[in-house]
Amino acid sequence: MTTIQIGVDVGGTNTDVVMIGDDMEVTHKLPTTVDPSESSAVGVAEIAEQHAIDPADIDTVLHGTTVGTNALIENEGARTGMLTTEGFRDAIHIGRHRKLHTFSIQFEQPQQANPIVPRRRRKTISERIYPPGEVVRPLDEDEVIEATQELVDDGVESIAVCYLHSYLDTTHEDRTKELIQDQFPSVTVSTSNEVVNQFREYERFTTTAINARLAPVMSNYLDRFERQLADFGFENADILIMQSSGGMASVREVTRKPITTLLSGPAGGVLSGQFSGEKADEEKLITLDMGGTSADISVVPGRLLERDARDSKVANYPTVTQMLDVETIGSGGGSIAWFDQAHGFNVGPKSAGANPGPAAMNRGGERPTVTDAQVVLGRIDPDAFLGGDVELKPELAREAIENHLLDVVDQEQFSTVERAALATLEVANSNMYQSIREQTIRRGYDPREYTLVGFGGAGPMHTVDLAEELDVSTVLIPPSPGIASASGLLTGDVKYDNQVTVSQRLSTVNANEVDQRFEALVERGTEQLRGDGIDVDERATLTKLVDMLYEGQGYELTVEFDGTDGDWRERLRERFEEKHEVEYGHYFEDDPIELLNLRVSASAESIPYEPQTVDSNDDVEAAKTGESTVVFGTSSNPKPQTVARYDRDHLGAGGVIEGPAIVDEFDSTVVINPGWNAEVLESGSIRLTNDGGA
Repeated sequence: MTTIQIGVDVGGTNTDVVMIGDDMEVTHKLPTTVDPSESSAVGVAEIAEQHAIDPADIDTVLHGTTVGTNALIENEGARTGMLTTEGFRDAIHIGRHRKLHTFSIQFEQPQQANPIVPRRRRKTISERIYPPGEVVRPLDEDEVIEATQELVDDGVESIAVCYLHSYLDTTHEDRTKELIQDQFPSVTVSTSNEVVNQFREYERFTTTAINARLAPVMSNYLDRFERQLADFGFENADILIMQSSGGMASVREVTRKPITTLLSGPAGGVLSGQFSGEKADEEKLITLDMGGTSADISVVPGRLLERDARDSKVANYPTVTQMLDVETIGSGGGSIAWFDQAHGFNVGPKSAGANPGPAAMNRGGERPTVTDAQVVLGRIDPDAFLGGDVELKPELAREAIENHLLDVVDQEQFSTVERAALATLEVANSNMYQSIREQTIRRGYDPREYTLVGFGGAGPMHTVDLAEELDVSTVLIPPSPGIASASGLLTGDVKYDNQVTVSQRLSTVNANEVDQRFEALVERGTEQLRGDGIDVDERATLTKLVDMLYEGQGYELTVEFDGTDGDWRERLRERFEEKHEVEYGHYFEDDPIELLNLRVSASAESIPYEPQTVDSNDDVEAAKTGESTVVFGTSSNPKPQTVARYDRDHLGAGGVIEGPAIVDEFDSTVVINPGWNAEVLESGSIRLTNDGGA
């Protein structure tokens, strides 16, 4: 029986949909609605209807969402309260001693300026546990009920339970959750031992509070999404949600731990970039996912990278959960070009979004955007945008640039519409260039050794420009680049991560205790997979990891764990020292090492995704649709050129296009700069290489 899957990814401007089955791979795109669950469900229904697929035949719907991220960034979510150990009411307010701007007396700490839980909704409870798990003050259950009643009377919908050292003994938090659920069943409860079962109370408390704040939001969103899908006839389809780690999770688990979805959308893009690289035999990759609102950048040095715990933040709040290493900046096709009060020129992070959108889309937008600049420069064909479904108005793009960018400053770059459009692209590219440098050069990765993978609706128009700035010689544009993040959902495995803090010296930690702790983590992971209906014996993979550090060191490194047989302590020490030397350039041979956290990743492989290949046909002339004038060069030296345009759907594998040229397709436009050649690969990707003539 044919397995049919649909991936739907929500962006700030558009919602992207892809459907695959035997000998079928089709895509669809529609504007994102105010409630993203609506455009997501409608997109799923539309793509099935367009291709005469019965909703009852859909096996799985995979979803990437930005609901949690947006709620956190915009300081929204459920009214949240906190119960914490007496004396630790202000832990999430004080934070760490490090500040983003150490010597600024005006800089506001984000956790103080916009607290996840205001102080009046943080209640203290008499209880205390000391390491290694000794109860020195029993839980006062009457205080729990009294404090919860006060929070409920204040309108609190969700409560974070955060007790000191609960990672060593969860009984107090577990009992508190039981009491709240028994006495106040309408209140959502998140305990820190369920959300992030490890030490560092500030990060643990804050992460749990964020989870509590997002839980009702995510629950309501997914309820609406499921109901709408059911109304369209998809009630039999399994629904899986992309997590920040690049793993998929059931609605049940995501509702319990929405904190795991803060990078849901960008994670799908990274997986898609890695998958496209593998199909093109490219291992070292820099992925650039540029959509309508933002650009997501990640480095894949032959493997997926995860954010270090010390850098794991969203909206400047610490979020201790597994996340792929992705940097997001406000640079997209809808990013607005504007002058500040000092006449400094900026592009983004403000965005025109889907509504009103760029001026050229004729939906009421009047401010010039990156997309308007591309239209003015002739790179986007106004008659072929989104397959001709949306007719662009170049005159409106010119008018927006004239009204808002010309004659504001006495500079040559803003003397004509074309120069101002090029200046807009230069600033947008500069923002992305700086971010890529931070992700690569400043972290020891040489971009010249990497292939730049460009996707998203706007990415393929900027990738070659960035490659030239970075001295990257190879660019890869996946098939259907505007839908790439949705396609990435099809490659993610179901995955759950669990951890626990041990915090003992490696040389003296008891092997039986380590084994028992790992067994508990394995059992938790397998239960999560079984809850999704997965045959654990047949499909599950359990990966064990440990966090280690030198005693007195501030941050840990993660290494693989292969059991306590033989000289296991020495094996762990060798792995830790090897990684320490890679990360820091040295290690301390005789210093004592601490075994800090134990981790287990429980995963099950997804249904294999084999995208359709492109038939061989090196006659690119058959795909040529005509010629047009495109402006290259710089804002100080524009260079209009007549270039050939090609329809990507008619390009065959082996075809080679010499730049300058433009390749048009439904969901994006590939700009091939002068001095670059483009070859169509069997996988459908286009590989661009610099022939040295640029």
